[in-house]
This record gives sequence, structure tokens and C-alpha cells, in this order.
Amino acid sequence: MTGMTRGLRIVAVVVVLLIAGCQAPVIGPDATETDLPDSTQTDADVETTEPVPTDETTPTSTDVAETETEKTTTEQWETTTTTATETTESTASNGTDGTNSIAVEGGNLTLSADQVFADVKDVMAADVTPPRQVTVFENESEMTATLGGGATGVSRFNRILGLQPGEGLNGTEFERMENGLTFNTGFIYIVQSPDGDPASTEWVLAHEFGHYVNLRLDRVTTLQSNLGRTTDESYVVRAVREGATVLTTDAYLARHGNRTEPTAPLYDQLLAAVSPGEIDRYGFSQYAFGHRYVADRIDDPADLDSVFENPPQTSEQVIHGYAPDTEPPAELNVTVNASGAWRSGGSDRLGEAFVRYALENGVAPDRAAEAAAGWGVDRLHYLRPTTGGDSSYAWTFRWDDAANATEFERTMRDSLKERGDRTENAWSLGNATATLHSPTDRTTVLLLGNESLVDNTAVTSPDSGQIRIELPKADD
Repeated sequence: MTGMTRGLRIVAVVVVLLIAGCQAPVIGPDATETDLPDSTQTDADVETTEPVPTDETTPTSTDVAETETEKTTTEQWETTTTTATETTESTASNGTDGTNSIAVEGGNLTLSADQVFADVKDVMAADVTPPRQVTVFENESEMTATLGGGATGVSRFNRILGLQPGEGLNGTEFERMENGLTFNTGFIYIVQSPDGDPASTEWVLAHEFGHYVNLRLDRVTTLQSNLGRTTDESYVVRAVREGATVLTTDAYLARHGNRTEPTAPLYDQLLAAVSPGEIDRYGFSQYAFGHRYVADRIDDPADLDSVFENPPQTSEQVIHGYAPDTEPPAELNVTVNASGAWRSGGSDRLGEAFVRYALENGVAPDRAAEAAAGWGVDRLHYLRPTTGGDSSYAWTFRWDDAANATEFERTMRDSLKERGDRTENAWSLGNATATLHSPTDRTTVLLLGNESLVDNTAVTSPDSGQIRIELPKADD
């Protein structure tokens, strides 16, 4: 899986660091072709001062140009991976040239990294050079201390929706499960099972090697090139990437592994272990839905090119198993008219998956899923005060039909009621206000943020295919 450790949570916005892999799917780093990180400039990395998104900027994992801080981070990763402590070799050869080509640093492996890699390549019918090194950690704290990282901030938008990190896997049977981290430059990190189970270490290692092969074959680059950079499309990237690797891992275990039970059911269990309303569920869902989608498309990991080259385009397609040309996003024409006090600061498509897990914070998961299933398209518009300060938001939707619009609006009202106090025409959500508008029978606008903005913004529909949002002239 992609990610590091549970200590580095997915907060619906994460940086993308030229890496892939992790057995605890909690953040969403991804791999690029260079040694410089591509990290998302998003709305979610800050508390008050938020970056300005472009028309395709996302508040979820994706990649954009690196910053100086991010370059420094990469240099630290490079230093960490090349400054060895004690290095050991794999306990067996790769079975091809009689040598151990993959160095093992830190702890010991009770199995041959070279042999596992050779067998993963066999499953994937791939011809790539071996990774340079596998570093073994005894626990997640050791990995975090060595590689850096920590809890990420939550965006104002997510905080208003109530999407906050919770207990995650703490207190569950998965609390200390294995982890892994893979760089496309050939460095792989794993956290072994606390009980030292060689079979568990084996499938973690096979999973990371699966990521490595896909990176070396430029499949991730191909996948990203076939998608935009919205939150919704970033969900697709990670779902395909992880789904492909879970499929590969289970094929490896069936053909070569010391255990035969598949790992795919684990991801449904992980998703169920996290409480509804916690932001981790959005991240875990990419693994569960991603595997189902990829497994429905192909039977053999040797055929993965077809999915990476012709991926789904929306999280709706991933969730429901639709073909890439089925149920494309609907048309939604929104005009945001700025004023002297407020301006539009860019927009993003969040997607059905995000809608579902946002609604879970106030209503039951089954009801949230049903309300989100009528998704036709959405667009989140960032509204910036011209004098500086916190952003507000206009989240616009077009639904498949009028009945779906009504169902979503009813569900959203109940969710807001559960979380906030109802005023005459709005909901008070702590330091933010929310109002819900229905400009047509198939469209919805949820305004969130500054009370004066929310109360005084006019939402109209000049015709059936348009929404007009008139921002107030003053922040009274």
C-alpha cells in the first residue's frame, strides 16, 4: 500500500513523495520519476492561511510543483537511505546468478528478499532491475524517527465538515500491523510484525516489491498522465495503484508464498475497524474499492498495463465498478461573481467517495452511501476574503436526477443537524456557518464558512444548466 505508518495519517490532504507502498493505508504518498517530491499545494496543510488552488488543485493526495521545503525533505530522505548503519545480506540467493543483489539493512530477514522479488517479477511477468536495499524496522516509531514525518494538519474545510483524525486503528487487532514504504530509486522500508511472523513479513515485502515494479515500469506515471489533478482523480490514482498491488500480492501468495490466504479481505476489515466519521475511512476505502475494481477488470497481474493505461476517471466508477467510459461526470456550469470583499480562489472536484465519507460524520454509513450514490458531478469553490483571513466555500453539486438531489439534501440537513445548531436559515458549526440551497431540482449548493458571507451570498439559476453565486459586497 502507499503510505508510511499510522502515525502519519491521511488527512484528506497529503503530500506525494515519490514513494509507494505501506501495509497500513493511512497516508497517500506516490511515486514520481525524479528524486524531487511532487507535493500537493492544497487547502488542507494549514490552519488559517490557505494556499490558493488552481482550477485543478486538490485537497487530497496528488502532485504539483515542489517547494524549497519539499526539496529539503527529499535531501533528508536521500541522506537517510544512503547513510547506512549495520548492513546485512539476504539469507538466500536470488536463484539466478547465485548472488544476493538486494542489501538488507537494520534488522534481519528470515527469508530471501532476492527470492521474493524474483517471484513477484514472475507473477507480474516483468523484467526490471532489483531494488537496491531493504531496510527493516522493528516498530513504527523507529521508522518515523529515521525517515521523519508526523501528523498532518487538517484543513479548515475538513474541520467544518467534521472530518478529523480519530482513533484510527488504535485499540483494534490491527493496531500494530506491518507497514512498508517504497521509493522508486530502489529503497524499500518495512516494519516487521511484532510477533516476528515470517509469513507476514513475506506478504509485506511482496506488496512493496509489487509497488516497486509498477514504478520501474512507469505505470504510475502513465496512470497519472491519464487523469487530472482533482481530489476525485487523485482518489482514482491511489485506488488503482493500491488495487493493482493487492492483486499482485495475492497472486504471489497463491503461487509462491508460505501462506495461501489472500490479503484482499484484510482491507475490508481495516475499513470496518475505523469509526464512521473519521477521516481515515476515506483513505482506507481506496484500498478496498481499488482492489475490487482492478480484480473486476483483470485476472492476472501480468495484464496490469490495461488498467494503468485506461483507468477509471472518477471515484464513482471505482466504487461501482463502472467502465472508464460509463457514467462520466455530468455538466455543471457555475459562475462565481466576486465582490470588493470576496473573490473566487479556484475550485476542485471532490467526487462521490469524498461525499460519502463526509456525510458519514453525521449519518449512518449505509445512508451516507445511498445519498452519495446519485452523484453526477460536484465542484468545490474556494472563496477568499480580499483583506485576508480564513476561506469560505461553495460546494456545488449536480445529481443524476431530482430524486437523488432530494435524497442528498435531506441527508445533508440531517448530518448538519447532528453536528450543529439550527438557526433560522442556517446551521452553526462552531466557528463556521452552513446553508443549503437548491437552485434547480437537480442541483445543490452548500455554503460553508464566514457567517456574513454565507448569510448574504445569493444563489440563483439563470437557466436549467447554470448556477450563479453572487458574493456579498461587504463583510458586515
